[in-house]
Amino acid sequence: MKFTKSMKKTSIHIFIVWAFFSCGQGQNKEFVLETGNLEFSIPINDLASSNPGMISIYDSDSGEHVMIYNHVIKKLQISEFPSGKLKLNIPLEFENEKRNKRFTGGTLIARDSIFVTFFPPSIGMINFEGALMYEEKLPDANYSVSHIGNGSMIPLFKSHGRIYGAQPFLMDHHRMTQEDIQKQQLVYSVSLEGDSSAWHDVFYDAAYWDQGKKLSYFSWAKRGSLIYISPFYDHQIQVFDTKTNKIVEVKEVKSKHVEKFNIVNELPGNEDESVMATLESSQYETFLYDKYRDIFYRMILPAFPSDQKYDIEKLRLMERSRPVTGIMVLDHELNVLTEHIFGPYEIHSSDNFLVGKDGLYVSTNNMNRPDFSDDQMRYKLLKFTASD
Repeated sequence: MKFTKSMKKTSIHIFIVWAFFSCGQGQNKEFVLETGNLEFSIPINDLASSNPGMISIYDSDSGEHVMIYNHVIKKLQISEFPSGKLKLNIPLEFENEKRNKRFTGGTLIARDSIFVTFFPPSIGMINFEGALMYEEKLPDANYSVSHIGNGSMIPLFKSHGRIYGAQPFLMDHHRMTQEDIQKQQLVYSVSLEGDSSAWHDVFYDAAYWDQGKKLSYFSWAKRGSLIYISPFYDHQIQVFDTKTNKIVEVKEVKSKHVEKFNIVNELPGNEDESVMATLESSQYETFLYDKYRDIFYRMILPAFPSDQKYDIEKLRLMERSRPVTGIMVLDHELNVLTEHIFGPYEIHSSDNFLVGKDGLYVSTNNMNRPDFSDDQMRYKLLKFTASD
């Protein structure tokens, strides 16, 4: 592990001190989100991406580990964190069938079990040798669904003997009507105790397209028996109860930095126009639950209006690794504790966030930085502390 130190030895408190009134104890508590003076640089293995699109962190008896999907060698890889020492390569081929061509994502749920999604839509379970132990096809949905996946933003969850997955895309954006939104179910599950699978009546809000055809995607996180569904292009967060398989709460959780969502009523004229529309709009991104501190993180991407003219390659890079990124910190009741906007190109905006025992690791490997590296993953550690 390599450390990069600043000149100062003290931690830098980045922004944020706020008061929170504790009704139960009648006390004012002070909360601080801070960064230390260390950054972690972790070598990659086998030409893996330095900002993996599928990455997750797990705690075990031997310490913390990360699992990534290496798209170059088409294997899942488990490494020690933060040393980067490779512990395991998991193949994705079974009985001479190149299952990796159908593989669409994997989540480590038990110590020796990885649940995966495939195309055509099905869920399977593999062990650490890559052997397929179980597979269940999904039933037809109310609205035709041609693809399911899972990963950093929409991992699979296990609850009450079922595995839950997400399908966050409106599958036929340009031909769908506003009424069709309430036909396409967004959550499915399969039973581990019998041959049963189901789509559940979870939909984008009926008013989702009231102002125009917003794009569709969400990230989600689990706390206890509840799954919290956080759309990219809407302020509302829906709470899904896995005991009843129903939505039990809907709450608006608005960032002061998210105002203009990307509305696509018709196909853009060219790629430049499409990418600029993305950059000049705002949205939410990755949603995470921090079990160590009982809080949520909701990443935000403020709009980036620009008078400068960029070529399409630069625009693509800026779309993949946004110039400006922020974070909301929410309590367990989804109340906003604070918001922070990072500096220009300070962090990578998509996927690569890890909740560890010591805090939240955010990738500093923004693809537009002059020191961007293909050879290592780089993180800054954010810590959240509270005091009476």
